[in-house]
Amino acid sequence: MDFNITGEEQNLLFVIVDHLDAGNAPTLDELSSNAGHDARPTAESLSRKGWLVVRDDTVLALSPMALQAVRNLEARRRRARKA
Repeated sequence: MDFNITGEEQNLLFVIVDHLDAGNAPTLDELSSNAGHDARPTAESLSRKGWLVVRDDTVLALSPMALQAVRNLEARRRRARKA
């Protein structure tokens, strides 16, 4: 898994996590609508890097390592907001 991700990839990950936490497996079209631009290249990049499980243009899950990494990023983001 490639842990080097861009800010755009990180932002899309948080959108995906929101969908998955709500019980929704988002399509790439839904993600594009949420992001306000074509999210397909970013999602494909995250999939190649081992962050996402994508099938038939639907994000089914984060990989186990990605899930932990995102939770760590969320915790850091919450601490930064408090500071």
